[in-house]
Amino acid sequence: MVSRHIHKRRIHVFWYALSLCIMACTENSDTAENARAELGNYLFFDARLSYNRTKSCASCHDPAWAFSDGYRRSITATGDIVLHNSPSLINVASLRFFDWANPNITSLEKQHERPLLGEHPVELGVKGKETEILRRFKEDKIYTRLYRKTFPGESDPITLENSIRALAAFVRTLESYGSPYDRYVAGDTTALTASEKKGMELFFSERTKCAVCHPPPLFTLANQNHDLNSVYRNIGLYNPGNKGRYPSDDPGLSAHTLRKEDDGKFRIPSLRNVSLTAPYMHDGSVATLPEVLDLYQAGGRVITAGPMAGDGRLHPGKDPLITGFALDRDEKSALIDFLFTLTDTTLQTKYTNPFKIIVGN
Repeated sequence: MVSRHIHKRRIHVFWYALSLCIMACTENSDTAENARAELGNYLFFDARLSYNRTKSCASCHDPAWAFSDGYRRSITATGDIVLHNSPSLINVASLRFFDWANPNITSLEKQHERPLLGEHPVELGVKGKETEILRRFKEDKIYTRLYRKTFPGESDPITLENSIRALAAFVRTLESYGSPYDRYVAGDTTALTASEKKGMELFFSERTKCAVCHPPPLFTLANQNHDLNSVYRNIGLYNPGNKGRYPSDDPGLSAHTLRKEDDGKFRIPSLRNVSLTAPYMHDGSVATLPEVLDLYQAGGRVITAGPMAGDGRLHPGKDPLITGFALDRDEKSALIDFLFTLTDTTLQTKYTNPFKIIVGN
């Protein structure tokens, strides 16, 4: 009996010690992630991360615009224009796909490689300039301290790999669940007006089917599964010459899968903070929310003049859900009112530039 008692006690001691070890590892992991995020916050807003000190990550992902930038397509450090509209980074850590058209980008670390190292076009222009750019941070006392704190034990912690890890850690902290809609679903029945509630009913209705592709909590399917046909959709934006193809310089998902049936498919974006992220669509070609609703009501877009002239509604790859629907003026206004309730107004103060001005020297 005594030996059995001792055996049981040893088992309890073992599991207790193991639980303490797990708790300590978790705490250490959280501490390390917080340190990476702190360093990433500085790097995100620092123009010294670009080869010519003119652009930072925040240039295209500004907190004032829910970490987008308000431009149709962003301008790079070289003055070129990128292919796609700058998407919001809010809640992006919860997504399974990060890129407008490339399904192979499935981690935040991988996603950071393009703006840093990409050449078509060059964005921040780090490739080939790594040594020069890293020297800027090695000569800065704040960064020397932050890198050593974040990556202890490394003889040379100021590396591009560690910088990417830090940037990804910061982006993982960008969350937004403080909108009027969130307060309403949490039980605050006064959080929405009568018009906003009417708009919410329309959003989730069979008539508009908005929520089929934009379900809560993130109002996108990009966080829910790995099915490319679900996450990437053709909504009938283009059909130049009515030839059944999107523009050849930006065909969407098909550029990566090489499948004709993927022509014109782009990732479904989140609608959280959508009132702050205009213009809309993968190329920023739709300026306002009323215009977005016009497009969906029509079941696609008709372009009447210019090189893109054609009827997007007739594209053979258009998603079968995009059939159009009718809304009267009050209903359209109510639906737009609801979309505004997805805006978290604390973003501009919750996430701020750690520098008084963006460092550029």
